Amino acid sequence: MTQGLTNKRLQRTAGQSFGTLVSPSARGPQPLNRRSVRRRPRPPWRVMHKKKADGKNSALLELVAQLRDHIDLHRIIGLNVAALRNSDISDAFLGYLQKSAHESLAIYICKIFESSTRNELNSIPGIIESLPLTHLGDKQKREFATFAKRYGNHSDPTEARSYLKGTFGLFCGIHSESLDRLKKFRDTIGAHSDSKAAIRSLPSHAEFEILFSFANDFYELVSDSISNVGPASIPRRAGRGFIRLIESMGVQAAKFDFDEEK
Repeated sequence: MTQGLTNKRLQRTAGQSFGTLVSPSARGPQPLNRRSVRRRPRPPWRVMHKKKADGKNSALLELVAQLRDHIDLHRIIGLNVAALRNSDISDAFLGYLQKSAHESLAIYICKIFESSTRNELNSIPGIIESLPLTHLGDKQKREFATFAKRYGNHSDPTEARSYLKGTFGLFCGIHSESLDRLKKFRDTIGAHSDSKAAIRSLPSHAEFEILFSFANDFYELVSDSISNVGPASIPRRAGRGFIRLIESMGVQAAKFDFDEEK
């Protein structure tokens, strides 16, 4: 009996010696030792904030692209209004287009520039608040300074979030009259039907272009300098397509912009 047990032990330990590593496959399945399993570390808050800002900035691009289309349609209607009235387009449809263009401009500009303490907005203030504390490198400082000087901020950048917040606040202060009028139009006419609404006109086309330029430049700066992703270009297919549509309905040499025929 003793001899049999000894032989079995010898068979189990054949080819082994102290200090020799035995592969798990040679030993067969082993029970999982949970203490020995290293858990994958959670991403630090800076990485999570960066991913959040990246997603918001991508959503901002969609808003800015739609704003571009609304500005183009609003301008084209204004430039060609006399010819449109003499075309095959009905007055009712033309009135609908003008009203839709007005309301869309107010709504989308508010979406882009609005801040909120209750909702996670994909607006410029929402993106700024979602950025982690980021001390800028030399290349980033040059890019941030170029953007800011374009809109009136001539201070030197050091940290991304605080610098963008200051630049945004300065820009909104300069254009507060236009932004306030758009918000009032949105609140009383575009999104609601206020019986006491007195505002009927919107800011000039030049103001729309400035607001668009700031939003688009902000998107490109965050995309290129913080997210390290080449910014996407914004096509103007809606405006060009509208030109082809109205020309097919009798408008001759329809104007696309103030300084060009098409």
